[in-house]
Order: sequence, then structure tokens, then C-alpha cells
Amino acid sequence: MKKFFKKTAHKISPFFINLMQQFLYMTCKKIYELPSDEIPAPAVWVCWHGQLLMCPYLYRKMRPLPMNGSAIVSEHTHGDIAIRASKKFKFNYIRGSSRKGAVKALVQAINVLKKGDDVGITPDGPVGPVYSISDGVSVLAFKCGVPVVAFGYALNSFWQLKSWDRARVPKPFSTIIYRVSKPLYLDGLSKEEANEKVKNALMKCMS
Repeated sequence: MKKFFKKTAHKISPFFINLMQQFLYMTCKKIYELPSDEIPAPAVWVCWHGQLLMCPYLYRKMRPLPMNGSAIVSEHTHGDIAIRASKKFKFNYIRGSSRKGAVKALVQAINVLKKGDDVGITPDGPVGPVYSISDGVSVLAFKCGVPVVAFGYALNSFWQLKSWDRARVPKPFSTIIYRVSKPLYLDGLSKEEANEKVKNALMKCMS
């Protein structure tokens, strides 16, 4: 019986996530703080795991269809839910994470970037620690010679979840301040310096 309820929850949760996502986006006021610099394609786009709920709208504003973008998603069942909940954004998906399938995901991501399409990563996913930067971001930037773009949002009124990623859910009719960094070029930096530069940009997006 426990397995039945768990399986049922996994099947129906994407529907409710999608419904909530659309309701919040429609009722909230949106303010966009976007870079004056043109963002080249391809690029590695990064946002915190705790901002996945509303960030897809921002990416599609910056990269309207038919521009392709491939998101790296965990092979865990949570990744399956995320994929089904975000169907309307028409992303492509690369399965894997820093904990499982990392090499396979990295190779696929490099091929995507070389083809000219963006790659999206949550550098602190899939299980944290929160606001940490996985090495995959700098590895992709170094190997493919592409910039990193940090994106996210600040909220004037929200619910704070007790999840590991400290996710914040905007309250209906509140204000979402969407932010996108200028392209971050990591050439010539050490891995540690590159990670710090990306982290600083991500924290500014949500502050």
C-alpha cells in the first residue's frame, strides 16, 4: 500500500506543481533586471536548486523558442517529476548529477554546447550542500570556451520551505524580481576562483 501511494504521488505531483507554477506566475508582478551585454549562445546557465520553481520562465524570456536548451537533471525519481512538470517549456534533458552519472552527463553536456545549444545546471543540486558550486560548471566553461550566465530572482513576500535547498515560494500577488548576470568569462581563473565568481553572481541574483 505504501508503494502504491508513493507511485501515485509521483504521477500526480507534476500536475499540481505545474498548476501552482502557472498560478503564481500569472498573479505575481514581474520586474526584470537584465544585463546590457548581449548573451552569446551557447552558454552555461546556472541557477540555485531552490529557485527551480520560477526560473524556467526567465530562461524562456531570454531564450524564446525555438532556441534549444538542455537541462542537467538528476537520475533520481525527483528528476522524473521535474521533467514532467516542465514539459511546457520544451527543454531537452541530460540525465545525471555530481553524485550519479556525472561523467556521462558531462560528456553529453559538452556535445550539446559544441552543437551551439545552451546547457542549464543547478550547481548545488541534487542534494546540496545548499549554495555550493559543483565543478561541472567550470569544467564545461573551460573545455568549451563558453561563458556562464547566472540567473535567479528575489521575492518581496514568500513562504520559506524547510527543504535542504531553502526554497522560497512566492506568495500570490507578490513581486518577483528576476535577475540575469552579464556573461561570466572564466578563462585564466583557477577552478576555485571560477566557482567563487559564479557563486557571487548567483547570490546577487537572489539578494
